[in-house]
Amino acid sequence: MKKRMYLIILPIGIMILSSIAFGQPGSQDDPLVTLKYVQKRIDQVKFYVDEKTNGITSKGEENAKLIQDLTNENKQLKEKISKLQVSGASTLDVVELKNGQTLVCKSGCEIILRGGSAKAVASQNGGLADITAGLDIQMNQDIPYNHMLIVPRSDSRGVVADKYAILMVRGSYEIK
Repeated sequence: MKKRMYLIILPIGIMILSSIAFGQPGSQDDPLVTLKYVQKRIDQVKFYVDEKTNGITSKGEENAKLIQDLTNENKQLKEKISKLQVSGASTLDVVELKNGQTLVCKSGCEIILRGGSAKAVASQNGGLADITAGLDIQMNQDIPYNHMLIVPRSDSRGVVADKYAILMVRGSYEIK
């Protein structure tokens, strides 16, 4: 009977000693954990990751909006540049006028007659400045070939074609 008693007491004693020696379950000495503890830690990690990714997502959305705004602004600037080039701000356009068509110019517009024949359209403020000859070409005077003409004001001055005229034009103009 003593033997049986030792067999029962000995395992219980070992358990008591091991719990005292190794600490409590779940402590640093005995890292035994429960499912509830693991789930709590997973939830904390999820919260931390969500918090960090939300910051990144909102920054990404802000950057996407900024990129879209800059793209739209770039498109508008390209359109403005295109309009400047169409109006002849820096290029010489070759313009062909048929019989009776009029080239009405804005101030600063430059005109050179390259072919055909044309006459000046002046206003009551004056005619076209012929820079080559140093003259002022008045209403219905013939335009000489290869002379640089400048329109000083935007008051309907320009050139009208007799039958057909080829002109080089720099600046803003309209064909009527």
